[in-house]
Amino acid sequence: MLSFNKKLINSIGVYEFNSTHPDRSKYIKFIIIFGAIFTLLQISDIILTQNALKNPEIRELNPLYGQDWFVPFKLSMVLLIMFTMSVIPEKNHALAKNSMAGMIFMYVFINMNNLYFLLSS
Repeated sequence: MLSFNKKLINSIGVYEFNSTHPDRSKYIKFIIIFGAIFTLLQISDIILTQNALKNPEIRELNPLYGQDWFVPFKLSMVLLIMFTMSVIPEKNHALAKNSMAGMIFMYVFINMNNLYFLLSS
């Protein structure tokens, strides 16, 4: 019985982390594309916010952008999210894809909000 359990556990582990599995390779490509888009959105958010913070009338933006540590921290979050999404089990890939799409939409709206405040001032 113990031998059977070890074989079952080993076969499940190989299946979940096998990068040659077609669904797994599509998922990894999705994560890479997400990382590229999310990095561009993060950089545009940083640029818009840095320009907006030069105007003292704008109070709605994140005050942490003035800190030296915040920009590298913000960009390293992309890698952390990508790593976290890559280790999610295969049965939860659909939920992870929806979460990544939600993050992209969230940052699109954040950038639109920052652009509005920048242009309106």
